[in-house]
Amino acid sequence: MIRNLLLTLTILVWSTNGWAKDFNYQADVKGMVCAFCAYSVNKKISTLPGVDAESVDVDLKSGRVVFSSEQKVSRESLEAVFTDSGFRLEKLSEVERPPASGQSLERPALVLDMKLYSLDTVQFESVFEAIGNIAAGNQSRLLIEAPALLEDDLLKPVLMGRQQVMKVRFMPSSTDAIHLQLYLR
Repeated sequence: MIRNLLLTLTILVWSTNGWAKDFNYQADVKGMVCAFCAYSVNKKISTLPGVDAESVDVDLKSGRVVFSSEQKVSRESLEAVFTDSGFRLEKLSEVERPPASGQSLERPALVLDMKLYSLDTVQFESVFEAIGNIAAGNQSRLLIEAPALLEDDLLKPVLMGRQQVMKVRFMPSSTDAIHLQLYLR
Protein backbone atom coordinates (compact mmCIF):
# COMPACT_ATOMS: atom_id res chain seq x y z
CA MET A 1 0.00 0.00 0.00
CA ILE A 2 2.72 2.49 1.00
CA ARG A 3 4.77 1.41 -2.00
CA ASN A 4 1.86 2.17 -4.35
CA LEU A 5 1.31 5.53 -2.67
CA LEU A 6 4.99 6.47 -3.04
CA LEU A 7 4.97 5.35 -6.66
CA THR A 8 1.86 7.43 -7.35
CA LEU A 9 3.35 10.51 -5.65
CA THR A 10 6.61 10.13 -7.57
CA ILE A 11 4.77 9.91 -10.89
CA LEU A 12 2.62 12.89 -9.95
CA VAL A 13 5.65 15.05 -9.07
CA TRP A 14 7.46 14.13 -12.29
CA SER A 15 4.41 14.75 -14.41
CA THR A 16 3.83 18.25 -13.01
CA ASN A 17 7.17 19.27 -14.50
CA GLY A 18 5.63 18.42 -17.86
CA TRP A 19 2.74 20.75 -17.04
CA ALA A 20 5.06 23.65 -16.33
CA LYS A 21 4.31 26.38 -18.81
CA ASP A 22 6.17 29.45 -19.89
CA PHE A 23 4.04 32.52 -20.38
CA ASN A 24 5.10 34.72 -23.28
CA TYR A 25 4.25 38.39 -23.38
CA GLN A 26 4.37 41.34 -25.70
CA ALA A 27 4.18 44.83 -24.26
CA ASP A 28 4.15 48.32 -25.72
CA VAL A 29 6.20 50.72 -23.61
CA LYS A 30 6.24 54.47 -24.26
CA GLY A 31 8.93 56.94 -23.25
CA MET A 32 12.09 55.20 -24.49
CA VAL A 33 14.37 57.47 -26.51
CA CYS A 34 17.83 55.84 -26.43
CA ALA A 35 19.66 52.59 -25.75
CA PHE A 36 20.06 53.51 -22.06
CA CYS A 37 16.25 53.73 -21.79
CA ALA A 38 15.94 50.31 -23.43
CA TYR A 39 18.51 48.93 -20.95
CA SER A 40 16.51 50.40 -18.05
CA VAL A 41 13.26 48.86 -19.33
CA ASN A 42 14.99 45.50 -19.82
CA LYS A 43 16.45 45.63 -16.31
CA LYS A 44 13.13 46.58 -14.71
CA ILE A 45 11.18 43.81 -16.46
CA SER A 46 13.89 41.29 -15.52
CA THR A 47 13.22 42.00 -11.83
CA LEU A 48 9.69 40.59 -12.01
CA PRO A 49 9.30 37.17 -10.36
CA GLY A 50 9.60 34.33 -12.86
CA VAL A 51 10.79 36.48 -15.78
CA ASP A 52 13.66 34.95 -17.75
CA ALA A 53 16.10 37.87 -17.98
CA GLU A 54 17.68 36.41 -21.12
CA SER A 55 14.32 36.41 -22.92
CA VAL A 56 13.66 40.16 -22.56
CA ASP A 57 13.97 41.79 -25.98
CA VAL A 58 13.40 45.53 -26.40
CA ASP A 59 12.78 47.22 -29.76
CA LEU A 60 13.54 50.89 -29.19
CA LYS A 61 11.91 52.23 -32.37
CA SER A 62 8.54 50.55 -31.93
CA GLY A 63 8.56 50.43 -28.12
CA ARG A 64 7.76 46.71 -28.34
CA VAL A 65 9.05 44.49 -25.56
CA VAL A 66 8.77 40.69 -25.59
CA PHE A 67 9.65 38.39 -22.72
CA SER A 68 8.95 34.99 -21.18
CA SER A 69 8.05 34.17 -17.60
CA GLU A 70 7.58 30.99 -15.60
CA GLN A 71 4.53 32.56 -13.99
CA LYS A 72 1.74 34.90 -15.03
CA VAL A 73 2.59 38.60 -15.14
CA SER A 74 -0.24 41.02 -14.49
CA ARG A 75 -0.56 44.43 -16.08
CA GLU A 76 -0.50 45.96 -12.59
CA SER A 77 2.80 44.30 -11.65
CA LEU A 78 4.41 45.42 -14.91
CA GLU A 79 3.10 48.97 -14.51
CA ALA A 80 4.47 49.02 -10.94
CA VAL A 81 8.06 48.49 -12.10
CA PHE A 82 7.79 51.64 -14.21
CA THR A 83 6.54 53.88 -11.39
CA ASP A 84 8.61 57.10 -11.29
CA SER A 85 10.74 56.02 -14.27
CA GLY A 86 9.32 58.10 -17.09
CA PHE A 87 8.18 54.99 -18.99
CA ARG A 88 4.54 54.06 -19.48
CA LEU A 89 3.00 50.69 -20.26
CA GLU A 90 0.47 51.13 -23.07
CA LYS A 91 -0.45 47.51 -23.70
CA LEU A 92 0.35 44.03 -22.37
CA SER A 93 -0.79 40.87 -24.08
CA GLU A 94 0.00 37.21 -23.70
CA VAL A 95 1.19 35.66 -26.95
CA GLU A 96 1.66 32.05 -28.04
CA ARG A 97 5.41 32.48 -28.26
CA PRO A 98 7.58 35.56 -28.46
CA PRO A 99 7.87 36.92 -32.00
CA ALA A 100 11.25 36.17 -33.56
CA SER A 101 13.63 39.02 -32.92
CA GLY A 102 15.59 38.34 -36.08
CA GLN A 103 18.60 37.17 -34.12
CA SER A 104 20.58 34.27 -35.46
CA LEU A 105 20.64 30.99 -33.57
CA GLU A 106 24.39 30.94 -34.10
CA ARG A 107 26.34 31.03 -30.84
CA PRO A 108 28.04 34.41 -30.30
CA ALA A 109 31.84 34.50 -30.25
CA LEU A 110 33.79 36.15 -27.47
CA VAL A 111 35.81 38.92 -29.14
CA LEU A 112 36.85 40.97 -26.14
CA ASP A 113 37.60 39.89 -22.59
CA MET A 114 39.06 42.76 -20.60
CA LYS A 115 39.65 43.18 -16.89
CA LEU A 116 40.49 46.61 -15.52
CA TYR A 117 42.01 46.74 -12.05
CA SER A 118 41.18 50.40 -11.59
CA LEU A 119 37.72 51.65 -10.66
CA ASP A 120 38.42 55.10 -12.11
CA THR A 121 35.74 55.03 -14.81
CA VAL A 122 36.58 58.55 -16.06
CA GLN A 123 40.06 57.34 -17.03
CA PHE A 124 38.55 54.65 -19.29
CA GLU A 125 35.49 56.53 -20.59
CA SER A 126 36.79 56.60 -24.19
CA VAL A 127 37.39 52.83 -23.99
CA PHE A 128 33.79 52.28 -22.86
CA GLU A 129 32.52 54.52 -25.69
CA ALA A 130 34.57 52.55 -28.23
CA ILE A 131 33.16 49.27 -26.91
CA GLY A 132 29.68 50.80 -27.21
CA ASN A 133 30.39 51.74 -30.84
CA ILE A 134 31.48 48.20 -31.68
CA ALA A 135 28.51 46.66 -29.86
CA ALA A 136 25.99 49.03 -31.46
CA GLY A 137 27.22 48.25 -34.96
CA ASN A 138 26.76 44.49 -34.62
CA GLN A 139 24.48 41.88 -33.12
CA SER A 140 26.21 41.74 -29.79
CA ARG A 141 26.03 40.96 -26.13
CA LEU A 142 28.02 42.87 -23.53
CA LEU A 143 28.57 41.49 -20.04
CA ILE A 144 29.90 43.86 -17.39
CA GLU A 145 30.87 42.73 -13.92
CA ALA A 146 31.82 45.49 -11.49
CA PRO A 147 30.89 46.99 -8.11
CA ALA A 148 27.19 47.95 -8.08
CA LEU A 149 27.97 51.63 -7.48
CA LEU A 150 29.64 51.85 -10.89
CA GLU A 151 26.67 50.65 -12.96
CA ASP A 152 25.58 54.08 -14.25
CA ASP A 153 29.17 55.34 -14.68
CA LEU A 154 29.98 52.33 -16.87
CA LEU A 155 26.76 52.13 -18.85
CA LYS A 156 26.30 55.81 -19.72
CA PRO A 157 29.29 56.00 -22.11
CA VAL A 158 28.31 52.65 -23.62
CA LEU A 159 24.59 53.36 -24.10
CA MET A 160 23.64 57.04 -23.75
CA GLY A 161 22.31 58.73 -26.85
CA ARG A 162 22.52 55.63 -29.03
CA GLN A 163 19.57 54.63 -31.18
CA GLN A 164 20.82 51.06 -31.59
CA VAL A 165 19.79 48.70 -28.81
CA MET A 166 22.28 46.11 -27.67
CA LYS A 167 22.02 43.27 -25.18
CA VAL A 168 23.80 44.41 -22.02
CA ARG A 169 23.90 42.57 -18.72
CA PHE A 170 25.41 44.27 -15.66
CA MET A 171 26.35 41.93 -12.84
CA PRO A 172 27.22 43.55 -9.51
CA SER A 173 30.34 42.12 -7.88
CA SER A 174 32.31 42.61 -4.69
CA THR A 175 35.69 42.78 -6.43
CA ASP A 176 37.76 45.90 -6.99
CA ALA A 177 37.87 45.37 -10.75
CA ILE A 178 35.80 45.94 -13.87
CA HIS A 179 35.38 42.89 -16.11
CA LEU A 180 33.99 43.40 -19.62
CA GLN A 181 33.15 40.66 -22.12
CA LEU A 182 31.88 41.47 -25.61
CA TYR A 183 30.31 38.75 -27.75
CA LEU A 184 29.52 39.25 -31.44
CA ARG A 185 27.52 37.16 -33.90
